[in-house]
Amino acid sequence: MKSCEKKWLVIFSGQDSPAMNMALDSIMWERARKNPDIAILRFYAWVPPAVSLGAGQLPEKLVNVDFCQHHGIPIVRRVTGGSAIFHDIEITYSFSSVNDEVFPGPSASYEKICEAISTGVKNLGVQLSFRGLSTGREPSFTSRDCFSLSSRYDLVAGGRKFVGSAQRKDKNSFLQHGSILLNIRKHFWQGIFIQRPDFEKISCLSDFVMVPLIDVILEQLAAGFEEYFGTKFTPDGFTRQEIDGARKLAPSFLLSCQKV
Repeated sequence: MKSCEKKWLVIFSGQDSPAMNMALDSIMWERARKNPDIAILRFYAWVPPAVSLGAGQLPEKLVNVDFCQHHGIPIVRRVTGGSAIFHDIEITYSFSSVNDEVFPGPSASYEKICEAISTGVKNLGVQLSFRGLSTGREPSFTSRDCFSLSSRYDLVAGGRKFVGSAQRKDKNSFLQHGSILLNIRKHFWQGIFIQRPDFEKISCLSDFVMVPLIDVILEQLAAGFEEYFGTKFTPDGFTRQEIDGARKLAPSFLLSCQKV
């Protein structure tokens, strides 16, 4: 299916609990899996701020669980891989579609979505590029946070990682989601991660421009997808049935210190 033949949906779902955010991503993926003529882009935020771990990671190997509990920082597990991320002052995106002519496979899909993100961030005044030469993909098991790691598909600004993304695929579809940092509260990052983050490798929007209103950021990011893929989004949302399903699913993503 070509880009012009797909129905492109965008969901601005606002703030939600960490476990609910993970559940809604899974529900969104399920919808895309069952409807091969659609592609879904979602933007959201985390309340309270939280740590998410890749599918195979152990919290005690990466994060200071006592620090997280003391500061009310939940720890959740993603369905995707990658390493630990502290979701704080950021925009999180997620995207799901079946594999087709537009998204023919994991690497091509990942690269295209990152290109669309890059186009949107350029609209905000920051030029991103792929890191390029590196050792390849992030290791599956690591004691480093996502933004201190390096892979060839990283989106970087001034050589420093700006967007952290991860993807999971099944036989016919995929889910990709990631963090676009707006600002960094270093004292939290230092307290959360067992291995000290390498801030020389990390960048955020406020390093380059005055951070606009959230609505402006979301508008420009969505416009980046429209420009890159040559399409137009239809605003959408979750049905009551989908929300109820996500609420039932949410506890399965929670690892510690949060009420769903």
